[in-house]
Amino acid sequence: MIILKDYTHSQNFRFMPRSKDIASMVFIDELTNTSTTINNPTLVSERYYMQLEINSTFSFLIDGHTYRFNCFDADGVPLYRDKIMCTNQEIKDYTINNGDYVANHTTNDFVIYE
Repeated sequence: MIILKDYTHSQNFRFMPRSKDIASMVFIDELTNTSTTINNPTLVSERYYMQLEINSTFSFLIDGHTYRFNCFDADGVPLYRDKIMCTNQEIKDYTINNGDYVANHTTNDFVIYE
């Protein structure tokens, strides 16, 4: 899984496709089922990985959404598939509920007999 921040951050990511001949990259939002395609991306080979040549802002990324990420060659053959999670939280502090559910602590001692 690739973890990115929302559209306001300039960022980059690496991935390892089956071939270097990528003609299009498709991002499909799993919540709204909308797709965004980047045709003829400029990629740089970095050891075993491929990386976008420059840091860019992905204007379609929304915080809290997950995306299916697919790369295809010119004939439409899939070269890479992955999932992208978009979050602005720090990765080490990430929680799925992010403050939605708060535990209340009390000094009461309850005993339940069954």
